[in-house]
Amino acid sequence: MGAGTGPQIAAYLTEAYHNKLNMCRNNPSAPAFLCSGVMLRATQHSTQFHFWNPNPTSTGVSFSYLRADAKFSKLVFGYHNGFILYPYFFKPVGKIEPEILCFFPVDGATTPRADQGCGQSPGIVSSRPCQSQGINTAAQYIAHYNQQTNKYGHLCGFDVSDDLNQAATTAFNEAIKAQGMGGTFAFNTQNEFRLAKWGQNLGTTLPIEAVFYIGDAGKAGAQYDQQDFKNQTGIWIPAIRITLPQTPSADVRFEFIAGDQAVSS
Repeated sequence: MGAGTGPQIAAYLTEAYHNKLNMCRNNPSAPAFLCSGVMLRATQHSTQFHFWNPNPTSTGVSFSYLRADAKFSKLVFGYHNGFILYPYFFKPVGKIEPEILCFFPVDGATTPRADQGCGQSPGIVSSRPCQSQGINTAAQYIAHYNQQTNKYGHLCGFDVSDDLNQAATTAFNEAIKAQGMGGTFAFNTQNEFRLAKWGQNLGTTLPIEAVFYIGDAGKAGAQYDQQDFKNQTGIWIPAIRITLPQTPSADVRFEFIAGDQAVSS
């Protein structure tokens, strides 16, 4: 699945979204996020920095994950555009793989947390990593979730780091189940992956598949980012329109609209 045309990328994203695997390549040590679902980062349009550069003051980089069994109705902070990474098993040759550290079934309010955003929120014991609290299943997570009156920053995240091998695959599958059991709050609150921070100005080697926009509000930001990426790296990526579901029974739509592109190729 290397770099493709705009319609091909929209088709890849749709296929990845509907692909509800519980492991990749029948390998119990390869969590499903390596080959299925859509990993996206909502960004705020700015002429002051390039969208692919992490905030220099952050300890890690936050993404959300869309899949048919892991959907949500809005982006973090109400943002309307951002970018998408290839699933690592399908990235073009020569691209790097920023380390995937942990996953929160609902937004983890990770900025003040220890351990690159995967650890405990300051002073909130209930926010320690799930496995360290003996929370290993979706049912255990939901029991914990229901005990927290204030969920932002009080919930735990699942360690899904590479060195856990099969335990990372199990943890991710349980976390996805937990998100689906979280009801209205979980559907209305995006989930959160935390990735290790990469260096500045790595646009040519990051596995960026596309920029995206949610409705017309995000289009100008995505067009600017698409143009900026081409100017800085020489690489064309499509701008993909994403329509998020407004009811739990609806699905996400990924569309390539030729007239919405700032750069044709």
